[in-house]
Amino acid sequence: METSIPALLVAAMLLVSTVVLGRSGYASFGEMGESLKAMEARAEQQVRTQLAITDVTHSSPYVDVDLRNDGSTSLAEFGRMDVLVEYTSGTGTPVLAWIPHSEGSLTPNTWVVQSIVNDAFEPGILNPSETLEMRIELDPAVGAGTTNRLLIATDLGIVVSTTFAG
Repeated sequence: METSIPALLVAAMLLVSTVVLGRSGYASFGEMGESLKAMEARAEQQVRTQLAITDVTHSSPYVDVDLRNDGSTSLAEFGRMDVLVEYTSGTGTPVLAWIPHSEGSLTPNTWVVQSIVNDAFEPGILNPSETLEMRIELDPAVGAGTTNRLLIATDLGIVVSTTFAG
């Protein structure tokens, strides 16, 4: 009799701990399932996204870029795009610069959307078959007679790059 009360307490503690562990394991599996669904949706968007740089022109200190959407996914959050320029300045110094997007006016070492060609559907969003015309202002300016590289990456991880003459 004197051991039955401690045995009941131990059994109750085991029962409660089993229930708590079971519930937390169930919640963890639910969260993992949601994460897998989100990863699958992101991978599907990546597969459907295709971009092409169709033209790059340089007129110091500006670089104008035409980015065509050849995929079936629309792009709207231009501030989440990464633009990197690797170039040689007018003084011969190599420069590697990450260029952020500017919603306002163009300032040194920023880029802006000048227009979206054929933007009849959803203005301001780069839909399939539309071309984004962007302008980049670089400081220091790109040197004449140099070969330079431009890389654009979206928030989905899609990367396109090209070279352009200074």
